[in-house]
Amino acid sequence: MNQLLLHTAVPSLLAAMDALTLEPDFQLFFKKAAAAVRNLLGADGTALILLDEDSQTFEYKLFEGEHQHLLDAFKGFRFSATHGISSRVLASKTSIFTRNYPAAPDAMPQLVSAGLQSNLVIPLVSSDKVLGVLASSWFKHTNSIANISPQLLTLAERIASQIAVACHREKLEAQLRSLVTVDPLTKLLNRRGILDCLDNSLEMLHRYNRPFACFFIDVDGLKSANDHWGHETGDILLRDLAQRLSDVVRKGDQIGRLGGDEFLIIAECDEAHIDILARRFLQALRIPYGSGRKRGRLSGSIGVVIAPHDGVDEINLLRKADAAMYVAKSEGGDRYQRASIKAELSQDTQISIVDVEGALERNELQLWYQPICQLDDLHLVGFEALLRWCKPDGEIVSAGPLIQAFESARGDLEFRVGNWVLREAARQWCLWHKYAITPDIHINISPRHFLHPTFLNELQNICAEFSDFGDALIIEITETAMLEDLERAKRIMLRCRDLGVRMAVDDFGTGYASLTYIKRLPLDIIKIDRSFVAELPGNKVDWDITKGVVSIAHALGLSVVAEGAEEFEQIGSLRELGCDQVQGYFIHRPMPFNDANDWLDKAATQALEKKSNNKSHRTVNTGNVQPVNHWTLAAATRVQQEYFDPRFTLSNHCRNRSA
Repeated sequence: MNQLLLHTAVPSLLAAMDALTLEPDFQLFFKKAAAAVRNLLGADGTALILLDEDSQTFEYKLFEGEHQHLLDAFKGFRFSATHGISSRVLASKTSIFTRNYPAAPDAMPQLVSAGLQSNLVIPLVSSDKVLGVLASSWFKHTNSIANISPQLLTLAERIASQIAVACHREKLEAQLRSLVTVDPLTKLLNRRGILDCLDNSLEMLHRYNRPFACFFIDVDGLKSANDHWGHETGDILLRDLAQRLSDVVRKGDQIGRLGGDEFLIIAECDEAHIDILARRFLQALRIPYGSGRKRGRLSGSIGVVIAPHDGVDEINLLRKADAAMYVAKSEGGDRYQRASIKAELSQDTQISIVDVEGALERNELQLWYQPICQLDDLHLVGFEALLRWCKPDGEIVSAGPLIQAFESARGDLEFRVGNWVLREAARQWCLWHKYAITPDIHINISPRHFLHPTFLNELQNICAEFSDFGDALIIEITETAMLEDLERAKRIMLRCRDLGVRMAVDDFGTGYASLTYIKRLPLDIIKIDRSFVAELPGNKVDWDITKGVVSIAHALGLSVVAEGAEEFEQIGSLRELGCDQVQGYFIHRPMPFNDANDWLDKAATQALEKKSNNKSHRTVNTGNVQPVNHWTLAAATRVQQEYFDPRFTLSNHCRNRSA
């Protein structure tokens, strides 16, 4: 840049930089400021590298410029504050330009490998403290410069000082946010922070119908620890307890301290996951302390509510959770209690009977579908059809409360709803014929319905009315249904098999059926209960039980489906254990028919495109524990996709059997 151009450019550039300091979005501010430095120097890129005073390490935070793919690899990269050119800049608080970076004695091998040729490192100083450095880089020999003029350096340092001010402001704002929302003792979210999370969860519920649970925790035994050992010991126990709870919550769950010895955990889940999570939290709350005769033990009382079932507003949910917690405490603690279940169960159940009758008449019942995938490559092979009651006010009632109503109802309500489920699933399955893809449909049938004299006639009529549906249908029954009348259950299963219907035992391991009974019955599939999957791979007992069930099932010629897989590590464990298929939130949560329809529509399009290109419909097998890219991403980010991803393919098993 010649002197005249430099002289005329300086005032306008500085004026623009002064205006930029008012930009509230720090990342947007840096992008513009770093671009100004890069253009001024003719560099390929400019990086923000900040100093962590506690660990005395530098960390790459942001980058602007060309060769983005190279520097993206360094985002989050940390190195010691005593290494590299940045360490000299930190010590001297002066800028350093390195013409031949690969030849520099303190060049970092990682940057040399990335092709860095030259760089200018400027300290970011605010209030006489070095916050980090601004590093401008040249990756091409043709772009490198012999030196940097004092005028250019002064101008670049002026812009860097503005960046330093913005960094300092951002740091102060982050500290202020932490003071407002973080509990200083436990480092968890404080009352305000966790209630903000509750508001966010309610917003997600209203927008996307995502149910969640609140676990209201009161620590039992802390007052005794404070009385006998002092509040300092009590604080140590609280910090230990907070860490133990943090270690067992899932990715995406939120945990906070409401105050004193009360905590709140917000977990995105439905009724089926409550027991697993609550028991996990109770175990974490059991902390022995003291020595000799002065020993004690902490435990917890937990009240649990589920939105939207127990309410759709903060005040109602917390009130019910608090009441449930006191019920658990009144019964001796070290347990959990669902909200108002004892006081309101009979009344709620009776109301539910009336409401379900009306819902059936008003066509308010729906089937939602949860995908079931082949474990080796996560190809879709079927869906489990799950009953939902979609109220006019937007509330979605899951199957749990409906089943409670059926169990207490007299008359034929349970059979009428069960037959409606079978017929509706058959009707919707036939709509998928046009896609040339026919997934298996799993339907859970209650013991009373399965053993009822009219069940087989109704099933036969449905299979006759909806051609080929029997070949796709898999009826799931619990161990209870088998043991109630073993010989009768066997006869019904054989009649089902004559219709092409396959049989699965659901929630295996939670009842009393032995493998001797399994051997005597015409079963096709065993579904391992989610309670054995939840602690994988860490729980050796669950690992050994699952391994044994899989081995014996395969010896009997049965397939094994694992339920409740939520984590990437569980997928790898289930593959290693030899399970055949899997379902759970890791794959996808249950979804309405139209959303499942979108999945199959896109899958069919992809399958036809691949067929026309004479390519295999299968994705590349990614090895022992790596699913296709879509699911690797889902595991890494814990973001569950709402719609079908075209990279997710279907197995031959899903294709139309008549095609």
